[in-house]
Amino acid sequence: MEVLNHFDGGVPRPFQISGDTITFNLSKCGTLHVLVRGAPAEFGVKVTVEERPGMPLVNQGLLYSHDGRRYKATPAVESESSTYFSYRVPGGDGMVWISTRIPYGRDNLDRLLADCTCLPNLSVRTLEGRGRIVPVFEFGEEGEGKRVHWFVAGEDAWEAAGSWVADAMIRALASNRSLAEKLLANSVLRIVPMTSPYSATQPGSSHTTIDGEEIYGAATWSDDEPPTEFALVREEVLKDVKTGRLGLLLNIHSWNGSYVTTTMEFIRTAGDRELTGRRLGWAKRTLETLMIDVPLGTTKVSEKIWHPGLARDYMLARHDVAAFRIEVTTAGQSYDEFAETGLRLLANCSGIGDWSGVLPEEGDA
Repeated sequence: MEVLNHFDGGVPRPFQISGDTITFNLSKCGTLHVLVRGAPAEFGVKVTVEERPGMPLVNQGLLYSHDGRRYKATPAVESESSTYFSYRVPGGDGMVWISTRIPYGRDNLDRLLADCTCLPNLSVRTLEGRGRIVPVFEFGEEGEGKRVHWFVAGEDAWEAAGSWVADAMIRALASNRSLAEKLLANSVLRIVPMTSPYSATQPGSSHTTIDGEEIYGAATWSDDEPPTEFALVREEVLKDVKTGRLGLLLNIHSWNGSYVTTTMEFIRTAGDRELTGRRLGWAKRTLETLMIDVPLGTTKVSEKIWHPGLARDYMLARHDVAAFRIEVTTAGQSYDEFAETGLRLLANCSGIGDWSGVLPEEGDA
């Protein structure tokens, strides 16, 4: 067997190969994204981690794929402590990707672009600035009274399950004609699979700036000068706010396997503003509707944001806009469940006819 670099990370050292077992020490880097070449029909993987990252490996298991795309999870067959885990992995045809997080990188985005070009109801725009590019997949044609729905994923590049959900949404709209027709009859959809595409190799930081600084990019929506990618997306969203056309703004994240549910939430207060009365009732109904039949789905109403500067905090505090976030779990879930999550979110969105609570109306407190 041979362990090779994968696009989304590299070979964590030290590692050892003994017989049919590879042992990785992740106590310093915390993540694993590698390609094993020449694997037998089944082989062993042992992983040592620090105390804190152990929970995802318990809830989720070790991820493997034979095509670099459709990842599955194999549970631990041995766990001597919360920092040591052992797995058995099927070797397939001898090429196996193994990972502690399902990766989504530039090659996945390239495949999506190649698969979904030349569709009659899709256009792909590239938001560009300071040498950075953010692709936006736009479905539907402009029309009077149409709401614009934004689905923004990949703010934290290593939370790749969110990008897989967005990827699946684009593919569903491209292939499911009845769903697309229902949604696009009265709305325009703009989907961003990767907001922060250049930091997928980082074990902890969500974004690496153009000058190499590692930051929590998702919390820069309120910055005077956010990183280029976030500034580009924010500018486009605010155009729809100013014209009164914004419908759903959903930021798609993943807490990986740290929790065993997929949870959507909104916040009730931000800055000097709060959702009350009619708008609070609307937000609760919309939250529940959006999560109907989402795999492992739950909902939550938070009083305020846990970290300032995130999109829903910024949108409510600065612009009096109600926005939502979903955290997709990887516990017991992989590609098929992410695809189902994306499909359910679209179908549920198509059933909502009232978007009046997104923006304040005359007379709202």
